[in-house]
Amino acid sequence: MNLWTEDDVRSRLTLSEVIGSLEAVLSHEAAGSAWNLDKTMTTWPHGEGRGSAHALGALDREADLAIFKTWVNTPAGASALMTMFTAGDGATLGVAEAGAAGAFRTAAIAGVATRWLAAPDADELAVLGAGRQALRQVEAIAAVRPLRRVRLWNRTADRAHALAEQVQDRLGIATAVTDTVEEVTRDVRIVTLITRAQEPFLRLEHLASGAHLNAVGAILPSHAEFDPGLLEESALTVVDSEANARRGSRELREHFGTVDSDGWGTLRSLCDVVAGKAERPSSPRCTVFKGMGMGLSDLAVARLLVGGRS
Repeated sequence: MNLWTEDDVRSRLTLSEVIGSLEAVLSHEAAGSAWNLDKTMTTWPHGEGRGSAHALGALDREADLAIFKTWVNTPAGASALMTMFTAGDGATLGVAEAGAAGAFRTAAIAGVATRWLAAPDADELAVLGAGRQALRQVEAIAAVRPLRRVRLWNRTADRAHALAEQVQDRLGIATAVTDTVEEVTRDVRIVTLITRAQEPFLRLEHLASGAHLNAVGAILPSHAEFDPGLLEESALTVVDSEANARRGSRELREHFGTVDSDGWGTLRSLCDVVAGKAERPSSPRCTVFKGMGMGLSDLAVARLLVGGRS
């Protein structure tokens, strides 16, 4: 049985490879040969914040692969494990420490969404949030758009400046740290939220006309990064997993309704976009991708670790 450490995952994979693998897996999902095992989770008070425990999985018959991931995330730290099996005969392929893999897949899904939903000539990115996943988010967008500049904002300015140094040193992209949400998003057509905000802080007026928004930070039912009201003006709202979004996204529930309501009909899945079943409108006020995390994203990483199974 194979065991991949965090260092193994970082050294063997690139974000461009994960983005490509994820697009292949999403095409399998659109064709009906791959699917998610719905996410389950629990939360608990942890100091001034909350801790959470999660489990999800996925199966891809074309890749002959099944995976399961479990993880715990607290304000003090996080850890995750992913187990991999063949879908055909149930053989164990291996276990991977999945912290680095999780950063790859969370960034890659935003990269895929941006490739298909952002304006083709968009060349500036605003990132709101400067936590441990923020640099990967910049790297993912740079893999699908030729970025000339990245603007950064964080509630703690020192962390934004530290991230700016990383972006410039590792990716060679010019950066600017701003003081306000209004300033960081002004005239920018790609915006990524990667925060643990408990209350929405981004509003429609913060988004430039034609902007694409990646909201990938608030994955707990109690948390929200953007005002649900901006979805009224979204020409296309897309999720990675509708089942996970219905249960776990406060922003989408406040706009579309309760889990079982009939108001979710305009929501589309990213696999439909990749398969050409839904397309970016030519002149949108904005487009929105809400990422909640799904097993097929992790499977796209596992697919590369076990040898790029078709």
